[in-house]
Amino acid sequence: MTKSIITAAQIGCGKFAWAQDLNNMTAHKKVNLKWACDVCLDNAKKAAEHFNIPCVTDNFMDVINDPEVDMIKIATTHEVHLPIIRAAAAAGKHIFCEKPMAMYDDEAFQIIDAVRKGKVKLCVDLNRRMSPAMQALRKKYLAHMSNPQHNPWQYVETVREPMAEEKFPHMSIRIQDESSSYGMGHMHPLTGGGVIIGESVHWLDLACWFFAPALPCEITAWGSSRLSHGIHLKFNDGASMTLDFSCAGTFDYPKEQYEVTGGAALFRSLHFVENNYYGMPDNPDEYFKPQFDPLSEMGEGHAAFIAKNYANVANSTNSKKVEQTTPLMPDKGHRAMLDAFVEAIINDLPSPCDELAGYRSTLLARKAIEAIRLRQTLPLQLEDIDPSI
Repeated sequence: MTKSIITAAQIGCGKFAWAQDLNNMTAHKKVNLKWACDVCLDNAKKAAEHFNIPCVTDNFMDVINDPEVDMIKIATTHEVHLPIIRAAAAAGKHIFCEKPMAMYDDEAFQIIDAVRKGKVKLCVDLNRRMSPAMQALRKKYLAHMSNPQHNPWQYVETVREPMAEEKFPHMSIRIQDESSSYGMGHMHPLTGGGVIIGESVHWLDLACWFFAPALPCEITAWGSSRLSHGIHLKFNDGASMTLDFSCAGTFDYPKEQYEVTGGAALFRSLHFVENNYYGMPDNPDEYFKPQFDPLSEMGEGHAAFIAKNYANVANSTNSKKVEQTTPLMPDKGHRAMLDAFVEAIINDLPSPCDELAGYRSTLLARKAIEAIRLRQTLPLQLEDIDPSI
């Protein structure tokens, strides 16, 4: 691509688009956001007026047929991703798609086929892998595992060879959600499919990215296929991930916490604002700036983030929490994913989260739902995890 600035279109102008896409693209120095498109024309008009976007439509084909458009961002309900992607790929448009890429495996295969036939790039916004905190955590983990160093007071068995299980790293993910964060659209079987499809694809993808090049080989799941659930994912090199998702929590306490154990050390990330490292010398805590922080003077790190949250919502009510406060949000990687995909388009680089990653997260989510309903551990066939497409 010879352009240094790409022309983009936003398809879907709802709550998420306002919180991320419209802010991020209009602020990006290498993106010219030309279109606001939404099936509800009023939504598109409001977005266009607020973000100074010149063109408005309720028909995504107006966007697809515009020869100036290089990239579309899809933030619609899940079930319409496929027709939009198919049309965009046929027209030579690069595609930045909100998660999940697809609700079902067969849709994902059709998307892969369309993107590759159209010779366009696709990026799925499974953004956790691009968050500064998770990038730093993985970098520290890989460095330690390649050359383990331990604190002098730490007891590490040296008389015998480690047993097999002692060599296997494990990731533990704890997510606690509150009911105001997901609309009933997430629950609808046709448009949402529940939070395993709508949300847990994030953490299934994160584990696959973190432990790559290992591939998942077995999955166990329990709880509700719609809301609170657990998932245990094994990899073919012995690594594993356990996800614990509760819908009965509160955002008074940050939503996401991660711990990885490996090489007689522990790597922890607290809601993307603080990383801690244990069992290794010379590894101080790391702090990461929130994406939006109206109270930066209150300090940094996890404890400060909790204090900021209380201060930020002190005068709000349950129904007016968002409207009456300035957003306080950790950096979950949305901007970094956009940056990386824009550079991939301009410089013909690989997508930071391509169609195969999108397919794999959908496959694992569907397998988790199947495991819950069957109350069984399911093998993951290599030909399914790494399909010949």
